[in-house]
Amino acid sequence: MFKTTFKNITTMAYKISEDTCTACGTCIDECPVGAISPGDVYVIDASACTECGSCADVCPTESISIE
Repeated sequence: MFKTTFKNITTMAYKISEDTCTACGTCIDECPVGAISPGDVYVIDASACTECGSCADVCPTESISIE
């Protein structure tokens, strides 16, 4: 499990699987904070992610999970 710790605050964020992501763009449209960057495989900025789960809820390939 990936965790980032800043001054005794631990955060977890969603991650996109590069094995199953098809770069369809559905998750980008759903992210309320713009934490997802496009590319061959999309990437979620852990420092910007609010862990709302909107991206995971709409991913057609179930490529997004919390880490």
